Amino acid sequence: MHPLKGVKSSRDQDRFTSGPHDIRIETFTPGNAANSPSLLVLHSATGVPHANRFIAGLAELFARQGFVTHLLHYFDRTGTAFADEAAIAQSSALWLQTVDDAIGWIHTKRPAARIGLFGYSLGAHLAASQSVRDSRVGAAVVLAGGLEGRPCPRASHVPPFLFLHGARDTRVLMSDARQWELALTAAGGKPEFHVYPDEEHILSLPCYADVVRRGTEFFRRHLL
Repeated sequence: MHPLKGVKSSRDQDRFTSGPHDIRIETFTPGNAANSPSLLVLHSATGVPHANRFIAGLAELFARQGFVTHLLHYFDRTGTAFADEAAIAQSSALWLQTVDDAIGWIHTKRPAARIGLFGYSLGAHLAASQSVRDSRVGAAVVLAGGLEGRPCPRASHVPPFLFLHGARDTRVLMSDARQWELALTAAGGKPEFHVYPDEEHILSLPCYADVVRRGTEFFRRHLL
């Protein structure tokens, strides 16, 4: 199926509780959702409002490929609009708890569906960190994400991973993503890694289409 075509999808907003806070979660549902896997999409440090066209667009495109896709507003947990390095250091544990609670919410809504995580930049690091500790995660796609000097979480669960990274990314260096790859390999995983030779941290539109195509193929292999 071409990544820019596919089935029609609807878009709805729900809320759940994480800690004492209400958290928004947008759901993009394809018309043939009965047996579809669920994908949880995690945004970057710019949040959803600033990157809404990009990250919500990706969520919708994945839904058009037949996945029930959930876009999580995890910054609601801390009232964050933009996450600088200080905010990331202070709040990452709370955001991870919110990701964990979101997976629980999805599982309650769709108990038979397998779950995949997709994250971009900061969201990619959170997706990877959650995936190595949560047996409910069946596969993860990490776009432009890396350890960036952070310690690698202890891996108690290593699902299939796909890393997608621009060779010219100066915001999150490819070497930082390779550190994740090495850690997962050491834990017994077999992560896949694809490099976009001419891409930076913010990708070109044709590259985003390829991200959807590769992500769709990967999730279908491991979640269906």
